[in-house]
Amino acid sequence: MTPSKAPKGLFQLGLIVSFSLVLVAFEWTEAEWDEPAGWAYSNSNLLEAEMVPVHLPAKPKPPVRAVGIAPAIDPEPLPKPAPNPSPDPNFDPLEGQLFELGFVDEGGEEEIETLLIAEHMPHFDGCTNVLDRSLERACTEAEMIALIQRCAQFPKNLRSRAISGVVYLQFNIDEYGEVSRQKVLKGAHPSLDQSALSALDCIPKMIPGTQQGRPVRVTYTIPVRFTIR
Repeated sequence: MTPSKAPKGLFQLGLIVSFSLVLVAFEWTEAEWDEPAGWAYSNSNLLEAEMVPVHLPAKPKPPVRAVGIAPAIDPEPLPKPAPNPSPDPNFDPLEGQLFELGFVDEGGEEEIETLLIAEHMPHFDGCTNVLDRSLERACTEAEMIALIQRCAQFPKNLRSRAISGVVYLQFNIDEYGEVSRQKVLKGAHPSLDQSALSALDCIPKMIPGTQQGRPVRVTYTIPVRFTIR
């Protein structure tokens, strides 16, 4: 009797195991449909937003303050500019600005201005140099001084007493090319001064100076040396 009961117990045990497996199978399938693989909630599966650091511009460094140097302070504020007056509709900006270098015509008479330097200085005919006016002027002044020195007579009474000196003459070469308004600018001795003035008579008529194509008077200052050799 004992051997026949053993298979029946095994059979029952096998049925229990089978039902358990079927039950587990059903529960596993339901879990797969409810929570698909990979979709289950997990803290490790969340994507974290990348935090990009904000780059703020660095603050500029304060200027280095000079030590021992006092700042410049204006003692008084600058005056405010005066407001521009309203323009005069009758104002002519060219009025009084146009001139002809001293040529004035009053009552039909032309007044000639006296200049120290003219566009074209007076000159001797033999010194004319169309290409170089500076050489023309140098030649004329050298010839003028040579003529005066050659014509100046040393007074005999002063020579015997060994009296010498330098006389500064001033004169004009007028609009006609002739010597005019001659005078002693700085004298040495009355006799020497008179001798120097008389020497100006040796200067021949010159070609007058011109300014803007019109004749002018030009003033010269020349030293006349009286020396004993």
